[in-house]
Amino acid sequence: MKKVLAYIVAGLFCFWLVVAFLLPAERVFQMSIAAERYFAGLAVHKVKLGELEIEYLRGGQGPTLLLIHGFGADKDNWTRLARYLTADFDVIAPDLPGFGNSSKNSALDYDVLPQAERLKQFADALGINTFHLAGNSMGGYIAGNYAALYPGDVQSLSLLAPFGVLGAQTSEMFAEIKQGKSPRVLVKNKQEFKQLLEVVFVDPPFIPQAILDHLALQAEQSFALNSKIFHQIHNLDQGAIRPTAPLNLVLKEYPGPILVLWGDKDRVLHVSGAEVLKQLLADARVVVIPDAGHLPMIEMPGRTAEIFTSFIAAQKH
Repeated sequence: MKKVLAYIVAGLFCFWLVVAFLLPAERVFQMSIAAERYFAGLAVHKVKLGELEIEYLRGGQGPTLLLIHGFGADKDNWTRLARYLTADFDVIAPDLPGFGNSSKNSALDYDVLPQAERLKQFADALGINTFHLAGNSMGGYIAGNYAALYPGDVQSLSLLAPFGVLGAQTSEMFAEIKQGKSPRVLVKNKQEFKQLLEVVFVDPPFIPQAILDHLALQAEQSFALNSKIFHQIHNLDQGAIRPTAPLNLVLKEYPGPILVLWGDKDRVLHVSGAEVLKQLLADARVVVIPDAGHLPMIEMPGRTAEIFTSFIAAQKH
């Protein structure tokens, strides 16, 4: 049986090598992402919020779990994690306005409070009144502020390496910003995209060249808008970061259970933020994952899912 499985895996690998060589990069990307969504049990949907259109993934059954991606990312940052969750949860992962396939308007304010208000409109449009909420990085910052604004909506809050924690040590990326260097998450070409993967992961996953080319091109095309959003959400002033609504302050207003999850080798946002939140939020569950970077839901989806599900299950007792 093991030998048969080995042949199957080898055959699939060879198939994708041929596909990646023969087809355009965009087509290979679409086929690959469609396969991941299929195996995760997710389907693509769209909803209108006034003049904005939001694209999102949804699938599974059970309590609703709303997942909010980070800066420069999109809804598919959650696809690998969702594969472990859709058997137990109704998983919803939107492209925030300004990202992915949702509306992009350079005239909008993309700071944390306007984005939290748009997230509320999104939840209302889908008719989800109460749900478990999770966010990574910028998405964690938005999720935390959402929970503070609308505590009755949020049954539990999970923060994966969230931005907006005052008092944490300066991370490698933000130390570079203070030195006048461009943020690593703002990508202008293929080489910078490859370097970004090395920053956000401890062990970068294998990505076929065609898909890598497509993702790098997307980042390059989004550079101007991403630059604006980065400065707005981080309130960047001469290298200083001044979050508009720091989690240290706003989460004091949220009465529900909180999970703080961080990779111990995060180079984007320093893992010491977990200890800061632990000291401030005595009832929060804090988990630091060894040998993980800034995106544990991609790098270690199985482990991240275990932590998620055990945390949420504990709220029932």
